[in-house]
This record gives sequence, structure tokens and C-alpha cells, in this order.
Amino acid sequence: MSILVTGAAGFVGLATIEHLLRRGDAIIAADLEALPEPALRAFAALPGHLQAARLDVTDAAAFATLVAQHRPHAILHLAALTPLGRVPTALAIRTAQVNILGPLHAVAAAEAAGTGFLVLASSGAVFGGAGRDAALLDASIRPDPRSAYGVAKFAGEKLGLLAGLEAGVAVAAVRLSTVFGRWERATPARPVASPIMRITEAALRGETVVVADEKPRDWVYSADVAAGLASVLDHGRAVAAPVHLTPTGGLWSMRDWCGALATRLPGLVWRYDPADPRAEPLPNDRAPLDPEALAGLTGFRAGFGIKAALDDYLAWRRAVPPAA
Repeated sequence: MSILVTGAAGFVGLATIEHLLRRGDAIIAADLEALPEPALRAFAALPGHLQAARLDVTDAAAFATLVAQHRPHAILHLAALTPLGRVPTALAIRTAQVNILGPLHAVAAAEAAGTGFLVLASSGAVFGGAGRDAALLDASIRPDPRSAYGVAKFAGEKLGLLAGLEAGVAVAAVRLSTVFGRWERATPARPVASPIMRITEAALRGETVVVADEKPRDWVYSADVAAGLASVLDHGRAVAAPVHLTPTGGLWSMRDWCGALATRLPGLVWRYDPADPRAEPLPNDRAPLDPEALAGLTGFRAGFGIKAALDDYLAWRRAVPPAA
């Protein structure tokens, strides 16, 4: 199957491309940024075919031209900006352009080229304030985004689904929970890495690790995200409401991750101390996402628990330098 992946140089993009190439798909990897050299070297050994393309998803004409040129069987739209903290107006505007116009341009390009299927990646950040008031975030919970990122992702998924319905383009939206793992690194689009990556890098440098969160969360490993997105691509049909790509059990905390790290890295010194200003803070305080809609749709269930994720991540980290 030929698949156009936008946001290809991001770590979810790289993890998903790796998964798709491993099973033999033909990938058009589109991004403003070049794919990192370690990824290109690793991907060259896989059976699928990779072609890189430069794309600004806010450029409707360029998006349409790229899709018309390759006529992929499907488009996986991962391109996004993920600003955190205070967001200046200029960055809020750019975030809206990428996260809202990008999905609409993807629909328009697919419609013009007759591409059959479009998967839009969204985020658990759409729940915002609503995420604090429920035990589990399922279809009954109405999103209430409170950040520039959450608002833009919610608008992008809603408009993308609506535009696809009206244009006759089959669209599915997939909300990701808190992702970490293979190929993660800071990029212009995602300048702040996950707490799990920061903890792990500090531990590998031999630094004392301090965490301020012991609440179990729906961390999802990037290899599971890749497999879950592939299951939606294989489904190939429109889905009326967003589904959640998240662990199907075994929630764990940053404190749990440190404990597991200590069994793999003798000599690691870490502690739980919410009062320490250097401690890794609470990443979010929303409830976990409900995985059952995706499981019912494609049969996918995340396979990496904390120990399997840790072992795979450390093995990958040993093979790929941290600046990659």
C-alpha cells in the first residue's frame, strides 16, 4: 500500500514510517524538516520503499500537487505544532494554521486526487478541563480544550471530519494519549520532549532524577502508536467519531518508570519529591482515554507494558545517538 505521511520527521511519524516500511509499504514521507540521518540509515534496511518530500501543510496548492503526483492509497496526517506553556500570539496563529488548516488541506487534496482514505491524528489534549472531571474519557465526555494546542487540535479534527463527509472523502480521526519512545527528540514543531524521555536521558547521564508525579497515566509507547495507526489505515473506511489510541491496561506513573529504570541501570539515584523545584512535574491531570472504540473498530490493543517499553526503548537508545 502507498501511504503519504505528513509530519514525517516528528517522532510519531518516524515510528510509524518504520512500522509501515517493515511490513513492505511504500511511503511518501512529507515534512518541512528533513528526516534525520540515523532514521534514513535504519529505514534503508527495511523491505518497504521510502521517498522523502518537503511539504508545508499550510500551503494548500503544494499539498494538492504532492497528493496528485503520488496518488497514494491513503494519507496519514500527523503534521502538528505542540506549543506548551505561554503561547505568544504569533505562535498561536501559526499553531492554528498548521493544526486547523492542515487537516482541511489534506481533505481538499484527497478529494481532488481521488485518494480513498485519510487518517487525522488528534490528541487527548482536546479534553482540557473536561478531562479532570471523569474517571475515563470516552464518547460520552464532551471536550473542553483549554490550551492553544488543544483548541486547535479539536477544531482540526472536527473540521476535518465534517469536510470529509461533505467532500465524499473517507476520514478517521485518532486521538493519541501521552506518547513517548522510539525516535523521540526535540524538534522545531515539538520543542519539549516527554517527561519520560527527559527522565531517561538524565538517568543515562548518571544524574540524580527527581519526580513530582506518582499518579498512573495513560503513557503509550510510540511503537504501539505506530501499530495502532496502521490498523486504522488498514481499516480504510470513514469513522464518524474520533477513536482513542491509548493503552488497554496497565497504567503507570513517572515514579513507576524510575523504579523500573533502576532495575536496568545499577547505580541510578532517584527520588519522589514534589517539593523539589527540579522535579519532573505533572505532565497533565486528565483522566485516561478509553481504548475500547478503537479495539472494537480494528481489534487493536496496545502490547507494550512498562517493562517491555523500557527494554525496547533502552535498546533503541543504545543504537541511536541522543542528538538524532
